[in-house]
Amino acid sequence: MSSLPSDPDARRLVLGAAVGFDVDQVRVFVESLRSVGYTGHAVLLVRWPGVTVRRYLRSRAVDSIPILQVRSFSRSVHARRYSIYADYLRARPDRVDQVMLSDVRDVVFQRHPFEGITSPKCHFFLEGAAQTIGQDPTNSRWVRGCGTAEQAEAVAGRRISCSGITIGGTRAILAYLDAMADRIGNIPFRVYRKIGHGYDQGIHNLLVHLNPDIDGIIVQNNGHIATMALEPQSLYRLDNAAQIYTTSGHLPPICHQYDRFPEFRHAIEARYAIQPVARG
Repeated sequence: MSSLPSDPDARRLVLGAAVGFDVDQVRVFVESLRSVGYTGHAVLLVRWPGVTVRRYLRSRAVDSIPILQVRSFSRSVHARRYSIYADYLRARPDRVDQVMLSDVRDVVFQRHPFEGITSPKCHFFLEGAAQTIGQDPTNSRWVRGCGTAEQAEAVAGRRISCSGITIGGTRAILAYLDAMADRIGNIPFRVYRKIGHGYDQGIHNLLVHLNPDIDGIIVQNNGHIATMALEPQSLYRLDNAAQIYTTSGHLPPICHQYDRFPEFRHAIEARYAIQPVARG
């Protein structure tokens, strides 16, 4: 998508993983991203050949990277995405200043995704108000499977950082991606199969909380991003325009996992129903 040099979005990039998703599963992400005024580059990983979804993405000025995913012979795309993103960024040196790594299916944009993000550090976003890694059975299992007993104990009292969305300057993001890809590559397949899908969240939390080489900032939930799955629905309200506010009146730029609440999901899906593309 062409942008004027004066447009800061010209040097921004949104990367997302949508492998196995059809148009209905990416449309809220894509339609809302463009509706909030983001004019920068966006790239989604999709399952090869993905003809229909790639055609839709092109119509919204979103590029795609087709991925061949064979479950029996490769790690899940949730694990592979970090090295794919790193390769993509490294092949385009000095073209991008800010990067957002994002889940796709359950993300809606309500304001510009980079609004107020000025630090070049990685921004790691917490989920839930108070729950710690050690208190959550799933996250606890992931960190125990991916780290040593000492590391698991060290993060047990830390808050859960969501691996679904990370925002930062290109250099810091690339260092984070390389660290994630390195740790993932060293997880034996027997451990991978034992701890199951989503273990990259365990590695993410070990890096965020324990690795001093990661140049990052930990950001509280319900500020820039509302990650909603661990929060009560009573903490949020839905207005007549299908926008999600916190009960304090704050409109988060990004809502993640909004689909856990059916009322919110139905309203947002209706708002971002795909409109026909004009043909010249």
